[in-house]
Order: sequence, then C-alpha cells, then structure tokens
Amino acid sequence: MTKADRALAIERVGSMAWGGVMTVQAAVWFVAGLLQVDYPEAENLVANAMVAAMASEVDTNLIRIGETNGN
Repeated sequence: MTKADRALAIERVGSMAWGGVMTVQAAVWFVAGLLQVDYPEAENLVANAMVAAMASEVDTNLIRIGETNGN
C-alpha cells in the first residue's frame, strides 16, 4: 500500500466516521488492522481525519451561507 493509498483510506474512513456512516470505534479498528498500527496511533489517525472532514464541511457550509446572504 502506497502512502497515497494510506492517506486516502484514512481520509475516507474519517469522513465516514464524521458523517455517522461508521462508528468511531469501528473506524479505529479498521485503520489499525488495515495499516497494521497500534490502537492509539489508529485512534489519532482517525481523529485527525475526522477533524479534516469536519473542517471541510464547515467551510462548505460557510461559503453557502455567505452566498445566500450575498457576501
């Protein structure tokens, strides 16, 4: 698995956990198994991916609000 594949997998799992499609605990176990890392490291990777997904969603919604208000 390349670094790009790893990054994409973590990003997708984080997005699914943030969106409620997958529980956080399941996401952590999935990442730990897929990447062969220990639980705390997988937990950190998933948390960072969830933060990135949340920030992206907030940015998108702020842009929509700004466009709606004519800003």
